[in-house]
Amino acid sequence: MNLSDILKRYSDIAIKLPPVPATFIKTTVLVENQESSSELKHLQINCNQPFEATGVFEYEIDAYRIIAEGEDVKTVYDLTLNTKAEIDHLYQPGDTVGILTNNFDVDVRKLLKHLDLESAGDQCLLVEVDPSTKKKAAKLPPHVPPTIQIAKLFKECLDLRAIPKKLFLRALLDHTTDEGEKHFISLLCSKDGHVYDDIILEPRLGFVTLLKHISSCKPPISVLIEHLPRLMPRPYSIANYYDDPGQVGKLRIIFSLNEESPGLTTTMLKDSCESRNPIFLYFRKPTRFVYTNNDMEYDTVMIGVGTGIAPYLSFLEKRSKTPNPHSLGNAWLFAGFRYENSSYICRDELEQYTSGRILNNCSVAFSRDPGTQYRHVQDLLEANKEALVELLCGSNCKIYVCGDGKMMLPQIERKFVEIISTVQGIGQDKSSTIISELKKSDRYMEDTWL
Repeated sequence: MNLSDILKRYSDIAIKLPPVPATFIKTTVLVENQESSSELKHLQINCNQPFEATGVFEYEIDAYRIIAEGEDVKTVYDLTLNTKAEIDHLYQPGDTVGILTNNFDVDVRKLLKHLDLESAGDQCLLVEVDPSTKKKAAKLPPHVPPTIQIAKLFKECLDLRAIPKKLFLRALLDHTTDEGEKHFISLLCSKDGHVYDDIILEPRLGFVTLLKHISSCKPPISVLIEHLPRLMPRPYSIANYYDDPGQVGKLRIIFSLNEESPGLTTTMLKDSCESRNPIFLYFRKPTRFVYTNNDMEYDTVMIGVGTGIAPYLSFLEKRSKTPNPHSLGNAWLFAGFRYENSSYICRDELEQYTSGRILNNCSVAFSRDPGTQYRHVQDLLEANKEALVELLCGSNCKIYVCGDGKMMLPQIERKFVEIISTVQGIGQDKSSTIISELKKSDRYMEDTWL
């Protein structure tokens, strides 16, 4: 992105600046480090967490193994975590944990350098509401402690890669000295949203990346606290089940690492495999996507791609430990991977469940294997449409779909609408109504990845 080219391209835009947002945070450098929390603890452990069912616990990685890797394959890690804390939360298959995450160290260092704070990262701040503020009902953000080390504030509390909103850009304008950069920021925060959409919104340009193009912009830390959103915990499926309350603290987490665009939490988890740094997590409230004792009597269809099969491993482990196996309904897994030889995760485990009739059918597609019969999960659904529609339209079947909410889940739903329409000879509007009714009755459940 060349600044001069952008200014030329949008030279005819009439700039209409929004009002300057009221400031309300005051920070003071403390002479002595008065940070009360241990440096090893995450700064957000005492915050209210999204969808929390418990407080935050400190976990350690007991063991890990890499279960997929290779060319054109995301590296997949299988972790076992444990804690010394006493856990009294009895989770169910399908439940999730929220993991407190960190910003990348490189982003923290870049921000400190940009703000001329390279030597001040260890300094501690007192953060309080500015008594002179004109903002009504001003209060400290709950994710920012009143005394905090600058580097840890940037690493653990604020989302440095968040897409900056226009009011934030308007606040940055008053802390920028270069005239060209001021004009650029003015274009971005102008009430005409055309430039903002082109430069910020559509390419999803985050705050730390934006700073590369506005080197004279030096906002005070208080402005960052006021405008940068909270660094949110990330949800992960629990991939194991316990049959002994004494084992409830033991967790299995499966995640994939995208080497080309690594995520914050996956990178943190990967690094913790070697460093053995603690992991801070909490148990999230159950959703409709849950597999209870009563659900085991139903015929169960499970659909997932890649690490989207993780929650189903807990389903199958629960089924394997039932004292009454004759009461189990049938279980059918539809799974998709890129390659059979390098990315088919947990294959031995699934084959063992299949041979033991814990898993009655396992249908697998491989999207990038040449000559494969089935490339996508939708192809498998199409190939088995008569049997699936018979299950769907009976009264003893539940369907679980785990995956990306933008792409996969809508595609799977459309395929079900299509095959119901084909098999039953009805219009797709009627088959869509059938799916809607299944959702309302908790017989079609989705675990949505955002």
